[in-house]
Amino acid sequence: MTGAHVIDLGIGEPQPRLLPLDSFRQAAAHRLALPGNDYLQYAPEQGWGSLRGEIARFLTGWTPHPVEPDELLITAGASHGLDLVLSRCTRPGDTIVVEDPTYFFALEVFRDRGLRVLGVPIDGDGLDVDALDELLSTERPRLLYTVPVCNNPTGVTLSPGRRARLAGLAARHDLLIVADEVYHLLGDAGPAVPSLRAAAPDRVLSLGSFSKIFAPGLRLGWIHASRERLAHLLQDGELRSAGGASPVAGAVMESALALGLQDRFLKEIRELYAARRRHMVRLLAATLPPEVTFEPPDGGYYVWLRLPGHVDTAALLPAAAQAGVAYRPGSLCSWRGGHACCMRLCFVHYDEPDLTEGCERLAAFLRAHLRAL
Repeated sequence: MTGAHVIDLGIGEPQPRLLPLDSFRQAAAHRLALPGNDYLQYAPEQGWGSLRGEIARFLTGWTPHPVEPDELLITAGASHGLDLVLSRCTRPGDTIVVEDPTYFFALEVFRDRGLRVLGVPIDGDGLDVDALDELLSTERPRLLYTVPVCNNPTGVTLSPGRRARLAGLAARHDLLIVADEVYHLLGDAGPAVPSLRAAAPDRVLSLGSFSKIFAPGLRLGWIHASRERLAHLLQDGELRSAGGASPVAGAVMESALALGLQDRFLKEIRELYAARRRHMVRLLAATLPPEVTFEPPDGGYYVWLRLPGHVDTAALLPAAAQAGVAYRPGSLCSWRGGHACCMRLCFVHYDEPDLTEGCERLAAFLRAHLRAL
């Protein structure tokens, strides 16, 4: 297999050929044909009201609870939203809590902000609220960062019981919760589960994005929070200086929403991603050696594999590449370098034939490696 094209099952982005170019062209043509050119000017810090109205209508149609336009703030993607919250709600040296494992690029943002990061475990029901309760008995963190729906990297969704308990803890300890919900609408068939804001509307800031449900290149997202929370964020100097986030991309996306193009595309990729997820799960269940385990994800993008505890998946990467396959090592997703025996796989970037080849290469590689130990 030396020299074979590497199938990188770690890539966490949409397959390029699936990106909705025709829909984007249609939305752009619609916007450019309209009178007026406000979108070429600075936008209000919160974003144009008409765009927030379309996003609110869209989210209300896909989720169990209504979303109000005045509770949305337009961002240049979820990562911009996260950094905006950190800039207004933390200072260097502050303590924050994350799930362990968590989204690895978020860890980089926290380090860049000079924050002290602590982790709590995650299991099949999501964030371990008992562990968080114990941590809060000795620590006073500024906020909790969580990916509560179709978690990155584990794919699990926070259970209803734990949502309620988390809301109670947040109220008791005056804890701000930043919910990264970019996979919120990519769960199993049927209406999306409620946003975590439904459990604690005054304490949760929900980060959303079109990167996972339309196109990453838009660099367009939103923060959904109470008006009081948004008023605090809107005092950010960079946001005020920039004159709102992504007004041109926002104008095109407003047309895509108004024309129903986003709804149509979301329905298509939900079905396609669910099919690819089932395909990868079947392949892994049939081909992996018994020492390698995983829980089928609830949706999203990822499957989280667990190898025997003595295995370091980061150390195995060069040999895996020689076998024609790659992944993201678990230690990358841990605030303390833990989960070294785990790996993250993505099922959305490749079509089923390549997923089949990639999973078979990975399974053969792991069988050979584990036999050699």
